[in-house]
Amino acid sequence: MSDDGWTWELSSTAEDDLNGLSPADQDRILNQLDGIISPPWHDPPDYGEPLQNSRIRRYALGEFRLSVSFRQDDGRLIVARIKHRGSAYTADDDYIV
Repeated sequence: MSDDGWTWELSSTAEDDLNGLSPADQDRILNQLDGIISPPWHDPPDYGEPLQNSRIRRYALGEFRLSVSFRQDDGRLIVARIKHRGSAYTADDDYIV
């Protein structure tokens, strides 16, 4: 948990996505998630780019795209998907978290 009370978690789909990546890519993504909730100068829901007509926000992490949502009431950033940028945000994605 960060100093301001935010935590992050992976959906089961995002866990599967992460497990399919190399250990180096996994570490980089997990470190970035820690960074998103840690800096004191911004609120995590303000970070990232909103997807059109959706409560999901997009985070670009190198060649990866993370689809995330926020639970403001309990300070949770929930990662719905982790994909390579070329295959991110396709019609078959299920973003229900």
